[in-house]
Amino acid sequence: MSQFFQGVTAGALPPSVATSFVTDDGTVIPAANVVNVNGGSGVKVIANPTGSNNMLINITEVSPSYTNVTSAMSPYTVSIDEYFISVDASGGNVTINFPDSPVGDEMFVVKDRLGQASINTITVKSLSGITTMNGQPSLVYTNPYQAYQFVYHSGNYETF
Repeated sequence: MSQFFQGVTAGALPPSVATSFVTDDGTVIPAANVVNVNGGSGVKVIANPTGSNNMLINITEVSPSYTNVTSAMSPYTVSIDEYFISVDASGGNVTINFPDSPVGDEMFVVKDRLGQASINTITVKSLSGITTMNGQPSLVYTNPYQAYQFVYHSGNYETF
């Protein structure tokens, strides 16, 4: 739990009170001593919880999502809210499409859940094909039960 307090409502701030706050998206400078905070997944923001000038920010752990994809769902387009993509290719080939240019360093894990990759193709690519997989247009699974973790960075999904 993080909490900060700015008790001055007018005039110059005392030297010990921050006049800007560093965030993941840059530096935030309060306007009229107000900082707006938007909660995302796993973030709960309570502005002015006790009628004072406090802002309470609770960050909770978010369980990664699990999605089962079958050949009947192919081609399947992954949303940025998904993380574990478990592929059942027992009914035929499966294509998994990742977002072309997600915001931030998005991560996904794709696994051949039933060991069918040597029989039916599992292909991972970006939705329009403009984003690469390890510098290639797509990545094709060839070994049963194979799994890769994909991390998006600068127009390319790196695999681990």
